[in-house]
Amino acid sequence: MFIEPAPTNYDLRFQIFGFPVRVHPLFFLIPLLLGNSVISSAPNAGVAIIVVVLVFFVSILVHELGHAFFIRYFGNPCHIVLYWLGGLAITGSEFGSWSGGRGRSVAPRSQILISLAGPIFGLALAAILLAALYGLGGRVRVVYDGVIPLLVPSLRGTVFEGNDAIWLFFLVGMWANIFWNVLNLLPVYPLDGGQVVRQIMIISDPWDGVKKSLIVSIVAAVLMVIFSISRQETFLGMMFAFLGFSAYQQLTQVGGRGRW
Repeated sequence: MFIEPAPTNYDLRFQIFGFPVRVHPLFFLIPLLLGNSVISSAPNAGVAIIVVVLVFFVSILVHELGHAFFIRYFGNPCHIVLYWLGGLAITGSEFGSWSGGRGRSVAPRSQILISLAGPIFGLALAAILLAALYGLGGRVRVVYDGVIPLLVPSLRGTVFEGNDAIWLFFLVGMWANIFWNVLNLLPVYPLDGGQVVRQIMIISDPWDGVKKSLIVSIVAAVLMVIFSISRQETFLGMMFAFLGFSAYQQLTQVGGRGRW
């Protein structure tokens, strides 16, 4: 169960496809931290910041819309919050509600579809960008230098050849949508992969499924912290350390009830 970040006077609020959206100001730390290397190496840092922030904003919003559409499909209202850890599609039509706290209950198999919808929407957006690049006559090369392989676009021979902003748009767009959605499929709660694992374990073991899923989350988070440190990915390591500690706290609470 999630409690959304507290609202501030500086939140950006709007509606899209009937879903209320609130953007916490700390959300904008994500593109600046994850896109720091791209921004610092760009010929025009100001343009790079604008492109990176806009691409991350649209990419994470599309991911959350995937969840939101399926939440609404299964009969519940939904609103979206973007904050420093990414985004949340939360059951309930009002800001400040807890996910799962309102509306009709959703069966575990339906919840699995809701959880997978976000990464599917995000990866579909990456595929659209890739198709658009090839449609313009561009190409990509795969560079293995990071947490996941990087698709580096080439605009040579296209109408946008030499346009740094468009090149950066395709580079960051494909990277953000592949990176963020693959990351979300890791079995760490409350990432989408962690929620899928939780629902699968609840189906197979209604009594101890939540406990087992939290143990998987902790182990996976620890492995990701070690991996992030080895790759000198400080922000990523801090994020998984926070998620792993959160899972541990939940495990100590769940451990006091039922069988161990």
